[in-house]
Amino acid sequence: MDMTESASPLPTPQDRETWSRQGYLPVEGLFSREELAQAAQLLDGLLAAKAASGSDDWTLQQNGQTVSEEIIFTADREPRLKHSEIFRKCEAYAAALLGMPVEYAFDHVIRKTAGIGQGTRWHQDVYYESDEVYRYKQRVHFWIPMADVPLMGGAMRYIPASHGGRLYEHRKLQGANDSHYVMATGFDEAAAVDVPITAGGAILHHPYLLHASGPNTSPQVRTAWILHFARPRTFSQNLWYQTIQMRNGWRRVKGELKGRLKSLTPAAG
Repeated sequence: MDMTESASPLPTPQDRETWSRQGYLPVEGLFSREELAQAAQLLDGLLAAKAASGSDDWTLQQNGQTVSEEIIFTADREPRLKHSEIFRKCEAYAAALLGMPVEYAFDHVIRKTAGIGQGTRWHQDVYYESDEVYRYKQRVHFWIPMADVPLMGGAMRYIPASHGGRLYEHRKLQGANDSHYVMATGFDEAAAVDVPITAGGAILHHPYLLHASGPNTSPQVRTAWILHFARPRTFSQNLWYQTIQMRNGWRRVKGELKGRLKSLTPAAG
């Protein structure tokens, strides 16, 4: 796949002021349609493989139909994404916006089914990133749609200036295939701003910013790649982070084994 290089738009002083003041920044015309098509093809391949393997805890279903599906660490699963122009441009833009070198921190893809795609509840990304406290203020999250996203197509929603450092209460909403999803509370949703965007653009937001998305009631599937960049970890921070990740991985394995053993244990009586 040919990943031809093109010029990278960079933030203006006004962009930096908007980012600092409201905590999110829509950027139109950041990518070409060819660059989007290249990334979309790779993401479609991952999503097709996921669908073939069956639903999991990252798949939301209603009445037997998939309304939302997600894959985390997509660039690790499909390394060509890290060599794409979209990845390169986001990295360059994040570095210019923050005024420092950055590195890839995380990514995922979310697809909302046409006509019935479920919206994403209000949340702050920092809720999921408790192991990275030292990088909260030097981090940029890119929301990149693979096609136009009108208001009724699952457009993003933001609470402007909610990125000041407060972590709002997040309530876990337990349910079938929904155990890791939460909803933030304690803020005025009337302050929300809907942000439709055209293909080729991206919306950047701060990790502390309250955000959500509306349902996709449009006739078009909504696929978005979300890329996180942050200032590089120091050597000691990297060692600490790897230790935490190993601990969390071991806890997940223990939980899975415990669940399997429980299912194999005959019921009393």
